[in-house]
Amino acid sequence: MQNKIDYKNIKKIGLVTRPNVSLDKEILKLQSILSIYKVELVLFKESSEILDLPKYGLDDLFKISDFVISLGGDGTLISLCRKACEYDKAVLGIHAGHLGFLTDFKVDEAENFFQAFFQGEFRIEKPYLLSVFLEDKQGKILEKLAFNDVVISKNNQASMAHIEVFRKEKKFNEYFGDGLIVATPAGSTAYNLSANGPIVYTLAQAFILTPVCSHSLTQRPIVLPKGFEIEIMAKDCILCIDGQENYKMNDFKSIKVGLSDKNVALIHPKNRDYFQILKEKLHWGN
Repeated sequence: MQNKIDYKNIKKIGLVTRPNVSLDKEILKLQSILSIYKVELVLFKESSEILDLPKYGLDDLFKISDFVISLGGDGTLISLCRKACEYDKAVLGIHAGHLGFLTDFKVDEAENFFQAFFQGEFRIEKPYLLSVFLEDKQGKILEKLAFNDVVISKNNQASMAHIEVFRKEKKFNEYFGDGLIVATPAGSTAYNLSANGPIVYTLAQAFILTPVCSHSLTQRPIVLPKGFEIEIMAKDCILCIDGQENYKMNDFKSIKVGLSDKNVALIHPKNRDYFQILKEKLHWGN
């Protein structure tokens, strides 16, 4: 994954916006700021129907861009981060709307950020993703990445999920309830937190198993290390990746999850303080 950015030789920056929302005004403001530094702003083809700016498909956008801006909320950034891993490109999150955990500032603050950025005043953080291996009944394996979490939930809302978890073919645990969350440290402040899972520092090499509405008081969240791969078995359940991709677990004979060797480079302001963000957005420690 991209460890350094040659900020003195940036030529093109890609931009992907939140879908189904017009952000043309914000795009033009970013273009104006970047033009000061002789940097071309290029768009994902679905980001604007009106603006006369170069537009590309997502794969081509990553190929030609020095890095890519996500303009939207955390959901936009999460889907973009999974794609960024394929092309070894960094991602900068600028929020449009509600303040998120992953996006650091608004477009109105972009001028100050880029002034510092082009002087080398920024930082790169590289949170790890989850690898998900789905093996179908013909033995074909589909590999997916999850930035926040993998959630197993019951397909029928009237029923109870029975989820078995194995490690190296030995039963590790089983869960009865509404479901199970497998979360990254970056995703620990999302659904995991609302299910009473722990907050784990974003750059930790670990992942979390958190039961959802367990029918047993003895079932508690657990934090597991990198290199610890689990196999999950559950009938009549849905597996959801980052709240964006759904798979019927009955269609697969094996589903394995663990912390990936892949991480994504996120560009942040140099003064970003993770623990201050926890205090401001979650009132952590107050």
